[in-house]
Amino acid sequence: MNNKELATRLTSMLREAFSRPTLEYRARAQMRDIPGFDSVNFVMMILALEAAFDIQLREDEVDSIFTMGDVFALLRRNVPETD
Repeated sequence: MNNKELATRLTSMLREAFSRPTLEYRARAQMRDIPGFDSVNFVMMILALEAAFDIQLREDEVDSIFTMGDVFALLRRNVPETD
């Protein structure tokens, strides 16, 4: 999956996880600043990412998520890139 595809898919998943259909991906946006962000939605987002991308995230990886860009970087490290 290339970077554009990954960003598009991540944006869609964030919109769904936080029930914000107009949410836009911004790498520097703090997760805690997303309207509707709470620990339950955060856990649901992590579970959805793992299922959608067929990955298993470690606790230390999840604990390092503070921004949308952190989520993207985490996926980039765990999801193989394709042409």
